[in-house]
Amino acid sequence: MHPDFKWIGKSKDGETVTLRKFFGAFNIPSYVTREWLEANSGRVRTAVAVDVETTGLNRKSDAVIEIGLRRFRFDRGNGDLVEVGDSYTALQDPGKPLSDDIKNLTGLTDADVRGKSIDWTKVEQLIGDANLIIAHNASFDRPFVDRFCKLSAQKIWACSLKQINWGWKGFGAHKLDVLSIYHGFFTDSHRAMNDADALLNLITMNDWTTRKTYLSELLVNARRPVVRVTADRAAFEYKDVLKEYGYGWDNAKRVWQKTVFQDELASEVAWLESAVYKGKFAGRSEEIPPVDNFKS
Repeated sequence: MHPDFKWIGKSKDGETVTLRKFFGAFNIPSYVTREWLEANSGRVRTAVAVDVETTGLNRKSDAVIEIGLRRFRFDRGNGDLVEVGDSYTALQDPGKPLSDDIKNLTGLTDADVRGKSIDWTKVEQLIGDANLIIAHNASFDRPFVDRFCKLSAQKIWACSLKQINWGWKGFGAHKLDVLSIYHGFFTDSHRAMNDADALLNLITMNDWTTRKTYLSELLVNARRPVVRVTADRAAFEYKDVLKEYGYGWDNAKRVWQKTVFQDELASEVAWLESAVYKGKFAGRSEEIPPVDNFKS
């Protein structure tokens, strides 16, 4: 942790930390009134925070067992939260017993999900006019939601895990529950609605490095063009190097891939030439339209 970071809840002597359970007291600035909303409607946009719990990590064969969504409105100029809207959460029977790992992670049992179903029409209604859908690790959540919600596949998604530079701010761990603790609060994590609300609470807190909300950074990065870099013909001996540098293995395509901002492509290629190819870049890059980001 960066020495200048003020761990919310830390005592003056630095010996203890007080955490408070989050019960929905979101970070709406005091200047936001009904009159302000009416006068500034042109700068207000709508987004949805979403989280899913699943039977496993495989986007094609595993099933959603719970979803949580929270609508909210924000100031597109500074990223301030200006209104908290409706929510929806539901359980889904996966048609098979939950694994012990999933039971331990979520606290859910087979009895909890038996006979339950998600109303995907309600999900579509909630995200209908949203300008943005946000998840903490959108590469995981989006494919599951897109599978059942056609409208989701047409929306722009943003990722509070990948599109906020937590590491540069001094955070050594970037999981939602850990970041929440650093910011003085906790929830009953790995339940979808709790995690969606924790996500919204976190990103609308102020970044200690800029004094602006984390959402303001996320909005900027969600608009930046991105490219998928594929390290074709990378020698097996460099697999650990690639993994350490943020590349993921696509088992179906048998290649290492990474998504980077377009303005960082030149430096990424230079690194690959130096650290992996030991010569001219033998891979490829492909621009990803904003609506397709985090689909795979």
